Amino acid sequence: MKRWPLALGTALAVAATAVVARQALMPAAPVPAAIAPIVTADGVGPLRLGRDLRAAAALALPLDAAAAQVGPGCDARDQVSITVRSAGIELAVMAMAGNDGRIEEVIALPRGLDRSVADAEACRLHGADFADRFRVALGGPQAQSHQRKPVSDEFSVHFAGDAAALARWFPGGASCDLALVFGPRPTS
Repeated sequence: MKRWPLALGTALAVAATAVVARQALMPAAPVPAAIAPIVTADGVGPLRLGRDLRAAAALALPLDAAAAQVGPGCDARDQVSITVRSAGIELAVMAMAGNDGRIEEVIALPRGLDRSVADAEACRLHGADFADRFRVALGGPQAQSHQRKPVSDEFSVHFAGDAAALARWFPGGASCDLALVFGPRPTS
């Protein structure tokens, strides 16, 4: 009986384990500053208003391999989604393009910050705390607004440009969800 196939398989497994262990000890390659997940007045990292969506997705690949998937999102616009850390939290970031292929809206949803709260005022305060995380990146708030909708109350903290932090209170579920949005906001 020949034992060399077994010996070769064992040697390959040991070598692969050594390579994986060595790579685990190596520091991750630094993300170039041009694509770091920095929040700015026009978006997050390379996902910025006015930028070509596919070019932005290519720049985002070092941040999240999910950026390789560009295609129609839930509202039929082409979209790319990535997950990054910024402002001390994990953000699920989506960028949507218009018919011209350029990004017209960016939405960053914080992971783990949505919560049940007692009332609309508690949600507004929670939203203000969320907005404060971005004060260094976006500057001080320019304005605040409140919009009552049929099933929710939406509180917005507006920054320079088209950036805003939103907190939406849903009394039916006593829940408050948060988002950082970039792009023109509907008035109704």
